[in-house]
Amino acid sequence: MEAMSANLTREETAARAEAVTLSTQQVTVDLRDCQDLRQPTYPVRSAIRLTSSQPETWIDYLGDSVTAVLVDGQVRPIEFDGARVRVRDLPVGQECEVVVEGASLYSRTGEGLHRFQDPADSLVYLYTQYEPADARRVMPCFEQPDMKARYSFSVIGPDGWQLLSNQPEVARTGAGEAMVCVDFAETPPLSSYITCICAGPYHRVESSWTSPDGGVEVPLALLCRESLSQHLDADELFRITRGGLEYLHTAFGEYTWGKYDQVFVPEYNLGAMENPGLVTFTEQYLFRSQATPAQYQGRSNTVLHEMSHMWFGDLVTPRWWSDLWLKESFAEFMGAHLSLEAAGFEDAWLNFTGVRKASAYIADSLPTTHPVVADIPDLEAAKNNFDRITYSKGASALTQLVHYVGLEDFFAGCRTYFARHAHAAASLADFLAALSEVSGKDLAAWSDAWLRTSGHDTLRVGDGVLLREGHDADRPHATTVGVYDLVDDALVLRQRHPVVVTGARTSLPPVDGAAAIIPNDTDQTFARIAFDDATRGVLLGHVGELEPLTRAVVWSALWSEVRAATLPVTDYVAAVVAHGPGEDRPGTLSAMLGHAVDAVARYVPADRRREAATHWRDACAEATRRAAPGSAEQLLWVRALLRAATLVDTDLDWLLDGSLVGLEVSADLRWLAWQARAVHGRASDEDLAAALEADRTAAGETAHLQAFHSRPDPALRQEAWRRAHVVGGESNDAVDALLSGVFAPGAPELTDQFAEPYFEGLLDVWAEHPIEIARRLVVRGFPRDVDHLPRSSAWLEANPEAPGALRRLVVESDAELRIAQQVQAATVN
Repeated sequence: MEAMSANLTREETAARAEAVTLSTQQVTVDLRDCQDLRQPTYPVRSAIRLTSSQPETWIDYLGDSVTAVLVDGQVRPIEFDGARVRVRDLPVGQECEVVVEGASLYSRTGEGLHRFQDPADSLVYLYTQYEPADARRVMPCFEQPDMKARYSFSVIGPDGWQLLSNQPEVARTGAGEAMVCVDFAETPPLSSYITCICAGPYHRVESSWTSPDGGVEVPLALLCRESLSQHLDADELFRITRGGLEYLHTAFGEYTWGKYDQVFVPEYNLGAMENPGLVTFTEQYLFRSQATPAQYQGRSNTVLHEMSHMWFGDLVTPRWWSDLWLKESFAEFMGAHLSLEAAGFEDAWLNFTGVRKASAYIADSLPTTHPVVADIPDLEAAKNNFDRITYSKGASALTQLVHYVGLEDFFAGCRTYFARHAHAAASLADFLAALSEVSGKDLAAWSDAWLRTSGHDTLRVGDGVLLREGHDADRPHATTVGVYDLVDDALVLRQRHPVVVTGARTSLPPVDGAAAIIPNDTDQTFARIAFDDATRGVLLGHVGELEPLTRAVVWSALWSEVRAATLPVTDYVAAVVAHGPGEDRPGTLSAMLGHAVDAVARYVPADRRREAATHWRDACAEATRRAAPGSAEQLLWVRALLRAATLVDTDLDWLLDGSLVGLEVSADLRWLAWQARAVHGRASDEDLAAALEADRTAAGETAHLQAFHSRPDPALRQEAWRRAHVVGGESNDAVDALLSGVFAPGAPELTDQFAEPYFEGLLDVWAEHPIEIARRLVVRGFPRDVDHLPRSSAWLEANPEAPGALRRLVVESDAELRIAQQVQAATVN
């Protein structure tokens, strides 16, 4: 349990930044004993040079203990409450050195310094992950983005290991038997949360990139665990990296961080993190089995997203977490833009529409929606605002801004912003000022309408006009309206009208006799589409005949209608069955199939679910047999069939015996099959042990844990629940696997037993666990059956003073259950 003072407020940190100016920070991290998993802590020393206008301040530290505090070499009393180290009697107005020595805790939750032992070979790997404010778990520091220092790191660890930090190595000396101390070059000014260290026997591949003018050469490296080295497709990753660096160097100016290492790390909580010079990624981007083009594009998006942060987020950093949306939205936009322009993925924006943007519509429809520019009074609020509105809705708004000012002026404004605030912190106002200066456009009204209001508009066509509904703000939309006809029973585009929506009603050219009218059919704005009955009926029968981007727009809109209970869930699933086998864009197909199985599992009433699941399973099996051998479509239908097999028992031998031409029967697919069998009681201890022996990897162990506890045995589910809730017990990935086992499909009594302990234990879970584990327990442990809504309502009513971040998670889960109840009721009626 963390100290109450671990939360940081906007007011107190602003006062601290006003009083204290940082110069340098030298950090020594001693990992000599890191391979002894019984050792919970490691020594750390932070030496911070600062100037203060006040005689006292505090330094943030979530360590196990503080062993010494010195000011200019003089020993001071240790005042440490578990989150803050109070330092008094500072020389006012003079630079001084404050040294804090302590013992930090190794992590198994993906926060701070995460330690992992590879089950394949018993090798130990470590990496840090800090966003938004977990550097203080590793080193005493000033944990706020607007207080930057020049960092120099020294890491002590086993000789022969990869010991890495943001900057290149400059010195290496012996540190005892088989140990070495590596010193790294001093960084440019950095916020604490984007510093980084990695240590371990990582597999390493090297290359380089040289700027077109020959003036800049950047060493490149890719690293991963030794046991995953065969899955590190270095040529493709270096291709994307060089393309991105070349584009961004030209668009924004010189890359200033020296080297560019990219490390794929285990048990990662995020997709990636933009630590300058040492970017970390989840290992899930190393595909150990067949992957679809959409998966490769998604990885490219992430690689280039993080690369764009080297300028927006690292070179210039948001002053406070209320502007975190800006750096993330910028990087999200650039990830899609660069995937197309620098990496050659033609479906980049199509996949953005069908996956990322679609998820933002869902988040924006929940009661916890918030403006893109959210009010972030403290760190607790910041942690919960790394969400789909911050990323995907913000990127959608930024896309509108690019359309509004033009790409050339947008990039020119960015260059002005980077030059003006390099190695400092800035705000949204600073960014908009630079764009206005370059473009000559006043962006105040645009900012108010798009960034400072919550929710989204709905666009519908009626009586020859485009209607904008559902929002008080006069939010402008630059978009298109597509008019479609049925010609020889095929849906074809008659005309596409560009429109600028500035009010509630926008006139359209004549659309008489059209079979379907689709607002925003090229996805230029962020707004929900509402179809009239005639258009909806035509689209359900002919959506597969539209252009790829318009198909993605329509499928996203149809899923929104399911969730709004205006489209019967059975009609949606029938449309997927009809058009899915002809869908040739893997990103769109993947989204359709995911929504269809969710619809069957959650939105069909319980007494009809088995019948619906059987029909869906059979459709997946037929589409699997008909798909082109070895195609991405075949793989996606196989995965969908394996998910359907968890809902209704299925013969899977024909999938896995090698008789399906073109299918690579990977370990990942075999585990999906074992998990489906386990749900129906067809996986013994011996079966699962043999499967694990054949795949003795980290992924294999996690999959085995889920399958083992997915079996229809109340005792196994209870043990999984208990293990997941042990404070300091399981890793982040293990908690996910255990909860997936607890809530695997099956008889209601297997999961209903956890509803009462869930709500009774919520406050304790939030107080006792690190936030990453607590979030998993709160969200993934929420009861699945609509019959438990009274419990949820009762808890929310009885706990108005519960921590805001906790209440938000419960409110969102409650809202999703209410949507399921509404859709189920509409299906019955």
